Amino acid sequence: MSGALERVAALVRDESGMVLGESQMPALEAALRRVDPELDAATFLRAATSDGRALLDRLIDEVTINETFFFRQRRELDAIDWPRLLEAAQAHGRDTIRVWVAACSSGEEAYTLAMLASEALASAQPPLSIVATDISPAILEQARRARYGKRALRLVGADLRRRYLVEDSTGVEVAPGIRELVEFKRHNLVADPPPGAAAFDLIACRNVLIYFDGDTVEQVIASLERGLAPRGMLLLGAADRLCGSARRLAKIDRQRPRPTPARTPRRPLGREPAELPPPAEPPPAAGGIHAALAAANSGSLEETLAMTERLLREDPLDANAHFVRGLAELGVDDPDSAAASLRRALYVDPAFGLAAFQLGRAHERRRDVAAAARAYEQALQTLEPGDGRHDAILDQVDLGDVASACVMRLKALRGAA
Repeated sequence: MSGALERVAALVRDESGMVLGESQMPALEAALRRVDPELDAATFLRAATSDGRALLDRLIDEVTINETFFFRQRRELDAIDWPRLLEAAQAHGRDTIRVWVAACSSGEEAYTLAMLASEALASAQPPLSIVATDISPAILEQARRARYGKRALRLVGADLRRRYLVEDSTGVEVAPGIRELVEFKRHNLVADPPPGAAAFDLIACRNVLIYFDGDTVEQVIASLERGLAPRGMLLLGAADRLCGSARRLAKIDRQRPRPTPARTPRRPLGREPAELPPPAEPPPAAGGIHAALAAANSGSLEETLAMTERLLREDPLDANAHFVRGLAELGVDDPDSAAASLRRALYVDPAFGLAAFQLGRAHERRRDVAAAARAYEQALQTLEPGDGRHDAILDQVDLGDVASACVMRLKALRGAA
């Protein structure tokens, strides 16, 4: 990789947060040629110095992946409780749910949320205000046009099409009532504070963090949290949950010496069937989540906190590590920190029912009865016996017992209210 191309990649990273690895350098060179067929890396660096913002914006447009569609990863979107968000907004003196869709790309997700809110609140004009942001001016213009090809509609049912989209022979246009709920703005997720002065009841930042390194992920999540209202919901994406683990495993793989004998194939994180032998060399972070769980179970809570801190430095989006850290913080009687850790587990995976249950316990310790009740209700809605994403955690509990505990705690809280 040439030094000039490395500097271009660094410029893209500094401006947008996107990390371009060595394997992506050919794609970066191709993006430079799409900006201008005469550009190579050295020429771009000279031109960017004189032409400034516009040329760099065009390159970022080219290297940003803007593939999206309506109702993408619907299961995550169904975790949004719109009536409860409206109740929370009203509790803070507002009559409108404020939503921020970060890195909105061409707009499908923002319009999808407007449709879902309309359905959930049974109103063609729901009390909703959506700010949708992206770093790319070109993609924002496309989003404002609100016109899409048929490929973007593959998950939209016939009833929703009739109510919220206007179709013709070449595609669709979002109906005016939905478009009026969404405002598009340019925003740099890495460099800029949350848009606007007021906090948001819902922030959706899905499948964006995959482009950032670990430090930038932590920085962005902290910024998103600053923009969140006290009873708000932060929604990250499924790809974001997977990317940190993939990056960490790739890093481990690069650091290992290559043995002559064949290794046992690598297994997905959190799944270690008993019939397979353990890996010849344990991964970093003192054995990972299993070792952290073992330390917690043995009562070594300070050790658990240290181990989960290492895990989260490697992967800030490890829901299991946030969960185990929250358990340890409960154990050392720090319910405020525990609530923060368990909320982060739920940011990463809104359907992590056991994390919601423990968040309810943390809120009870904090004497926040209303927040505890909400967490227990979320746990009841999301506890799924067939869900294998957190096997390392769920192997140790019976979800039926957790559901029963949620019901009992809700009865106790309502009796005390």
